[in-house]
This record gives sequence, structure tokens and C-alpha cells, in this order.
Amino acid sequence: MLAKIQARNIGTILANKYPDLSIEYHSTTTTADRDSTMSLAQTSSIGLFTKDISDKIINGQYDIAVHSWKDLPVEPSEKTEIIGTVDRGDMRDVLIIKRETAHSKRIKNMQILSSSPRRMYNLDKVLSSLVPFKFDNLTFLEVRGNIETRLKKFIQGNSDGIVMAKVAIDRILESSDSESKDFIYQVISNNKWLILPLSIFPTAPGQGAIAIEARKDRNDIKKIVKNINNKDVFEKVNQEKIILSKYGGGCQQKIGISIWSEKGHDICSMVGQTEQGIDIKKYDLLSYQKDKDIGNISEQLIYPSKKDSNLFYRNKIEVDHKFKRLKNSFIYFSRKNVIDKKSRMREDNYFWTSGLKCWKHASKMGYWINGTSDSLGDSSAKAIKNFIPNNTPHYKLSHSKAFTKDYKLISTYSLETNEETIKGIRFKDKKYFYWMSPLQFDTVLEYYPEIINASHSSGFGKTYDYLKTKVPNPSNLKCFLSYEHWLSYYKIEDYNE
Repeated sequence: MLAKIQARNIGTILANKYPDLSIEYHSTTTTADRDSTMSLAQTSSIGLFTKDISDKIINGQYDIAVHSWKDLPVEPSEKTEIIGTVDRGDMRDVLIIKRETAHSKRIKNMQILSSSPRRMYNLDKVLSSLVPFKFDNLTFLEVRGNIETRLKKFIQGNSDGIVMAKVAIDRILESSDSESKDFIYQVISNNKWLILPLSIFPTAPGQGAIAIEARKDRNDIKKIVKNINNKDVFEKVNQEKIILSKYGGGCQQKIGISIWSEKGHDICSMVGQTEQGIDIKKYDLLSYQKDKDIGNISEQLIYPSKKDSNLFYRNKIEVDHKFKRLKNSFIYFSRKNVIDKKSRMREDNYFWTSGLKCWKHASKMGYWINGTSDSLGDSSAKAIKNFIPNNTPHYKLSHSKAFTKDYKLISTYSLETNEETIKGIRFKDKKYFYWMSPLQFDTVLEYYPEIINASHSSGFGKTYDYLKTKVPNPSNLKCFLSYEHWLSYYKIEDYNE
């Protein structure tokens, strides 16, 4: 089903570009499809789902083949190549857990359906901190077949969960196949789900991207496909594939790597384990060239340091009555302290967090978190439109002076300026600033307007967008993945990875 949807997506794009082009669709099965007993985790074969198709391109039976790019090796064959791609779908994995499991306080053995060594390895590392229940042991059971087949095995069997590419579900839900859509909507609504963040759970190279394969000597086909090719996606997937190829390859690989862009910067996340048993964990920007004059910066030149007191007093606002009225709503946690043990929200809401620290905190408090913006800005939550009803109300929990355009604000605390702290910090001596919010920036700027020409940084969200309108010299503004990432860039002495 998914393969046909992707083929027709490419066909539609080609037809729109070339109205006179005649397009025929054909489907076939591969060795891995036919042999359901083959263990993907144990085999060393590369291109299990694509070799048979490549052979049909080589012998001229078809002009192009359309694949999920993640299934392909760097070189599909000696005589074919990937000649183009289109816009990339969501790169992330989704984990679906049975509702009765999600409501458990503790289970002895949690079983997840997955045939991917990468997913098995990384879920074993991170899952316990992302769910609000305890499990003593995590095991995996291989699962094969198309998306509907796998989901039927999940709901009809004894497993607790299943993990798969989110883009596969998205593309089916955005197709015209009403029967498949109704089935998947039922699975999503009857169970609990969470989207695994790329910062700690990068996926297979090419996940979310569609590859167009053709014979190397078909210059006529290359000329046609060139005009629909997304060069940025093409380059990033090739970069992912090339990096992973240095560690080996194939379906047995335990390494995930994802490269994507935010605010004009390329981000790379890479997690896994090599065949030699060496653990890999990388999350960084690819696009930053370090300023030549930056060495180890003294802590006296930065703000904030970990030793600085908070600029604001936080005063709790009573919201228990508002929380009780929230149901079937999308609720965004802007930071850890927007929730407490006293005020509790219904579990039929969808919960999203600004970052991982907030996710783990909320999970410990018993909330089932559906995903996180990964500290990249609250607009990234829009990518789950297929997983929640269209008319779902959206709320953001934050302080009373917070700015929000896409959400209804629920203020859980107010901020009062701590003038003693502001006057006690030697801001005039500071040259490097990292801002957590527009309010923090405006407050300090009001007292010390001369800092406007210093070096300013923030995360990738609304604070960065705000600073772009305020900092007069664009070269004095940078964005980082986190406060800790900023500290490491300047090699601040109190940075501790």
C-alpha cells in the first residue's frame, strides 16, 4: 500500500510538471517480502527490499523505480543510481503502546514489535525515561509486512507496543484509501502513542525521503527527473548514507543518523553502536564555523553562568479549576515548572513538551507525553496534525507575560523582577549572552542598554526570532541547541558534558 502511494506521489508530481507525459504504474515483490522467515537483524545482506526492483530497471522492464530511500544502500547497483527525490516527510519514528500497558504502574516484561537493530538498541537506552510507568525488562519480537499487516499483528497479539516510521502512517492517512485510513485512525485513537525525538533517537539514513532510481545511462530520464528534484533533501540523504557507510551497512546496522535544517543551520544527530561495540552519541550543528578569535572564554565574560541567581521571582497562579476543564486538548508545556503534583490534568489530553528535560520531568509525574519540540521552538508540534482531530483546542502553559500566537495561553505563574540580582551582576563587563526568553532579554536591556552590541545567543525558538528583530548587527546573533551547547562552543570552564 505505502509503496503504491509513494509511486503515485511521484507520478502526480511528474504529471503536473509534464502534462503530456504518459505514466504507467507497476508493482512487484522482493526477496525480503517473499521470505517472511528471513531475520533482518541477523542477515548481512544489503538492499534486501530493493535488489529485485533494481534488476528490473537494469533490464529495461521499467524506466524508474520509486523506493523508500532508507531501504537503499548508497549505490543501489553497479548499473543504476538514485537520480532524484522530492520533499521529505517526517523523519521521526513513532511508538504505539497499548492503552492497558500505558496505564500500568509496573510490568515485568515489556515486548515491542520491531525488526530493526537500531530501534532495539536505542529504545533499550531511552524508553524508561520517556514513559510514566516502570518495566523490569524490555524485549523485542520481529515483525514483517506492510503497515496494516504490522498494526494488525500489534492489536491482535500479546505485544505491548510497536515502533515504525511516522512518515509511513502520515502518507497513508493523507492518501485516498479510506479503508486503510479508518483502520489506522482506530489504532491511533484506541492506544497511546509518542513521537521519538531526533535529538536522542535519530533514524535510518533517508527515512522520510523517497528515492527515484534509474539506469546510469538513461540521460533522458535524468533530464526529466532533474526538474522535480529537491536538491537540499538529496544532498542531506546522501550525506547520511555516506556517513553511515563508513561503519558498515545493511539491515543489521545499529546506528541511526539524521540530518536536517532549522533556522538556516544544519543539525546532525547520530546515535548507536558500531560492529566493534563502540557507542556513538552525537548531537551538534554542522554549519557553524567557529570564530577565529574564540578560545576559552572566561566565565566572567558570559551571562548567565551556572552560578548566577535568577532574575525573576516566580509566583504560582492557581489554575486547578482551569486544568479540570481541559479535555481532548493539545497542551504544550513550555518548561518544567508549569506543572506540579497538586494540579492534575485529564489523561485524554495530548501533552507536548518544549524539550527533553521537561518531558522526563512530566513523565515522572505520571503524564503520558506524546512528543517534544526538542528545544527547537513550539511550532514543531504542528507536524502531528494526522494524529489528533482537526478541531483539537491548543493550549500553552507558561508565565503570565509569555507571547503566544498559535495557542491559548494558560498562565501557571507570574514573574516579578529581582532588582537586587540585576543590579548585583556586572552586566557591563559581559560580552557573551545566552537568552532563555524575550522577557529576560528586554529586562536586562532596560537596565543596561549598552549590552545591545555584545554577542547574543539563544535556542532555535521564539527567543531567537525575537532577537533577530532587536540585535542591530546580525553577525552578533547565534542560535544553539541548548544552553549547555552554547557553553561548550565557547569552552566555558564550568561546562560539564
